[in-house]
Amino acid sequence: MSSNFYQTIDVNKSSMDIEKEIRKYWKENKIIEDILNKDRNLKRYTFLEGPPTANGRPHVGHLMTRTVKDTVMRYKYMSGYDIGRRTGGWDCHGLPVELEAEKHFGFNTKKEIEDFGIEKFNEYCRNSVFTYIDEWNEVDSEIGYWIDENKSYVTLRNDYMESEWYALKKLFDENMLVKDYKIVPYCPRCGTSLSSHEVAQGYKNTDDTSVYVKFRIKGSMNRYLIAWTTTPWTLPSNELLVVNKDFDYSLVSDGNNEYYVLSSTVQSLFKDAKILKTIKGKDLVGTHYEQLMPFLHVSKNALQVVPGDFVTAEDGTGIVHAAPAFGADDFDIAKEYNVSLINPVDSEGKFDNSVPWKDKFVMDVNPDIIGYLKENNLLFKSQKIKHTYPFCYRCGTKLLYYPLDAWFIKVSTIRELLKKNNDKVNWYPEYLKDGRFGNFLNDAKDWALSRNRYWGTPLPIWKCSNGHYLAVGSREDIEKHGGNIPDDLHRPFIDAVKLKCPECSETMEREPYVIDTWFDSGSASYAAMHYPFNKNFNTEGIPVDFITEAIDQTRGWFYTLHVISSLLFGRNAYKNVMSMSFILDENGQKMSKSKGNFVTARDFISMYGADPARLFFYTGAPWNSKSIDKKLIGDTARKVFGTLSNVYSFFASNANLDGFVFQDLEPSSNLLDRWLLSRLNSTIENTRKNMDEFDMHIALRNIMDLINDFSNYYLRLSRKRFWEGKLDDEKKKAYETLYYTLINILKLLAPLAPFYTDYMYQKLSGPEKTIHSEKYPEPDNNYIDSDLEKEFKYAISIMELSRRARQESNIKGRQVVGNIMLYSDMELNPAILDIISPELNSKDIKFIPFGERPVKTTVKPVFSKVAPVLRGDTNKFAEYLNSENIYSELKKNGKITYKGNEFTPDFFEIHEDPSPEYAFASDEKTGISVFINKNIDSNLLLAGYAREIIRRIQIMRKDLNLEYSSNIKTEINVTGDIRKSIEKFMDLIKNETLSKSIEFSSSNDGKVWDIDGENVQISITPVN
Repeated sequence: MSSNFYQTIDVNKSSMDIEKEIRKYWKENKIIEDILNKDRNLKRYTFLEGPPTANGRPHVGHLMTRTVKDTVMRYKYMSGYDIGRRTGGWDCHGLPVELEAEKHFGFNTKKEIEDFGIEKFNEYCRNSVFTYIDEWNEVDSEIGYWIDENKSYVTLRNDYMESEWYALKKLFDENMLVKDYKIVPYCPRCGTSLSSHEVAQGYKNTDDTSVYVKFRIKGSMNRYLIAWTTTPWTLPSNELLVVNKDFDYSLVSDGNNEYYVLSSTVQSLFKDAKILKTIKGKDLVGTHYEQLMPFLHVSKNALQVVPGDFVTAEDGTGIVHAAPAFGADDFDIAKEYNVSLINPVDSEGKFDNSVPWKDKFVMDVNPDIIGYLKENNLLFKSQKIKHTYPFCYRCGTKLLYYPLDAWFIKVSTIRELLKKNNDKVNWYPEYLKDGRFGNFLNDAKDWALSRNRYWGTPLPIWKCSNGHYLAVGSREDIEKHGGNIPDDLHRPFIDAVKLKCPECSETMEREPYVIDTWFDSGSASYAAMHYPFNKNFNTEGIPVDFITEAIDQTRGWFYTLHVISSLLFGRNAYKNVMSMSFILDENGQKMSKSKGNFVTARDFISMYGADPARLFFYTGAPWNSKSIDKKLIGDTARKVFGTLSNVYSFFASNANLDGFVFQDLEPSSNLLDRWLLSRLNSTIENTRKNMDEFDMHIALRNIMDLINDFSNYYLRLSRKRFWEGKLDDEKKKAYETLYYTLINILKLLAPLAPFYTDYMYQKLSGPEKTIHSEKYPEPDNNYIDSDLEKEFKYAISIMELSRRARQESNIKGRQVVGNIMLYSDMELNPAILDIISPELNSKDIKFIPFGERPVKTTVKPVFSKVAPVLRGDTNKFAEYLNSENIYSELKKNGKITYKGNEFTPDFFEIHEDPSPEYAFASDEKTGISVFINKNIDSNLLLAGYAREIIRRIQIMRKDLNLEYSSNIKTEINVTGDIRKSIEKFMDLIKNETLSKSIEFSSSNDGKVWDIDGENVQISITPVN
């Protein structure tokens, strides 16, 4: 009894059309809102969004990170978790935003901003951060990223900043936030310091001129210390030379001069120099030398050699030039020896009037300095070098190391805690834990927090004229200390707030800084929830369960989250973190707007569709870079969606014809059903394991392997069960197995490809409103039969080897052959061999023992191994190996004995040549060999023609979009052997093609096919 319970689908419907239909379905049925807002009182799995800035367009890299986040949340939701904090987040402050504003207004200096007005400048920044917010939200909808946009945290909001103030006050009160005068990485273009984790993101390879400089020892006319530097512009500020007290230094005579250098560098620096003596570095300590450039006044303790552990033997001369104003080690050693700083460089990176290069940018003065050294006979030599140097990761300017008053968080004091908390984190990939991330923790530096900028979270510290400091931890604290709370906590409004000093009652003014924007995003674990002011949130929600972003965040957001949580709560901020690599263009190049190869997220979805894009991101491990590959994207979509659509279409057509509607899965004794259900449940087990371990790329491979077995083997081998007979118990169980497997594959795939799976779920009339409300499949061990799966794996190998052997010998797959012989260490269950026999297309199929294989085996010695044992007897041994049964002996005993010596297989090269009468293929993994008799007689030829006719008619049925169950009338215009074949195999052709009748015709209507050089004209007509 036929029905139309299962809808007919267009198997060629595009991904874009399917996604459009499903988006509409989700919207009309409020699917997303229901899932986001439903609290099922289940255990919680907490997510945290890494906040992008919406003043730039989302690109294909963002698409990948959002796909991974969405996949994890969907999987956990289907696995019985309520997802906590499934919201977005927006990073709003900092230099990225300010630089865009400067570009808009045409500003190049901070003075221009201040003349324009901080209020107006910040107002523009506030509005600009959401320039592309609509596009971000649209892309999220298009890719199927389900988060609650209405509850997104926004770092510019007062509530968020107030939580940061709470944290900063806590750090201040614990003496972990302090003001100090230090050498900091400094961007002269942006006019502000950078933190160590920001610097780590901006290193580039660059070409610079390095110089070897002669410092004349005081009281000597011709004796010098040679120091090496890659920053000639710092030489006017030289105050000390530093040696390693334990190294050997040589005094070298070269011409009329004498030079001290590290002993190991003498040969590379001098050609024919004479070593006068060798001393330890400690013996040079205290040596005084003449000032290199007499422009600046130095303190009395300067211009001497001092010891320093930071001096290495890797570069230069082992004597380090120290300009304390421009290097952290230099600064520290100057403090140790009570040497005052001399700094002739202003905040824009230009020399002041104390040197001859006034108003010139320091990096541009290097050639002038080298010229000065040459003119004054102070240059030993110069050379170009390629080295890594830090640039501002935002504006691209070379950084200076510069002395500043700044506020620091004493991160260096909690290195052990940072490492201990890192031990609790699961890293994907794992090598980042102790590698890129762990190494950074080992050398965690104090965090230069304050910024001399405008658009950011204001530093909540006030100072009075008596030098007392007060940290404010809330808006309430402002009132408590006599201030008025502004509606907007940003500059310039907060700058106008005056407080009363609790120690001396003097007026207090705020320290004129904003904080590092990375503190904003790094505070998301608590500030996004307005902790501690929001009484509905407590620190039990920290650490969160999962975060992920791109690889650069190991020294960005991942790092700052970890540091801040360790500082405030003593624990890690997250339990699981995945770091993703970059998506490259089609040529394997990194994408950028300047190169013109930048691909926006929207364009990528428009080109390929959301689900194909999502699957592409899982064609390899997310932490490995991948190039955009149009063919790979198309092939993956076809193998998954195209195959499943064809399987569904086959099922729906036949199920409707037989009036089958799935109710439940009953146990089946059919070997194919048992095998498929075992494959399904073992795949569920493996897929769950890989999803739990965040190996979504391996999970996809698991599912794709199952889809391949489902379609190419189960369905191919089962087709006749669905086409023949009425809906008896056997056929019903086949339908149940097919339906059950199909719907469970869709559930497995749902977190990876949410649109297509929900589309097919609706066609299968699943019990829920959406597949995403279903439970993720659990393996049923009662169905898993590992031995049966192994047997079918062997059977599939036989089918594939048969196909390969035919291909290599130009025997068509539809050509019936006389016999196939199989050799395997494991003999296949005869019932399974019967199942695959029609696919092998042979009159006779049999397993043969090893000795009956139609191959000629030759065993030859590996002379390099045999010769040391037999010495002069190797040639006779080679002749002995030509004996007829020698290989059988080796195979049976695992060795060959010759003149009392035993030789195992590794002493031999073994070659097998199949008989020319057989097509041959083998598989080392399974140990299976297939031999196909090449002799095709006339009867076999006719049988082969019949299968060629069947294939052509099936193609024509497909071209007409006929249902699998539709009957046809067939007319064929043909003569000769092909006609004889049709007459002989008429019933077979009718059954295989659902032809009610096959008639021979002389008509020229129909499609012409070429079969072995013969024109065959076929026409088919649907009939009731």
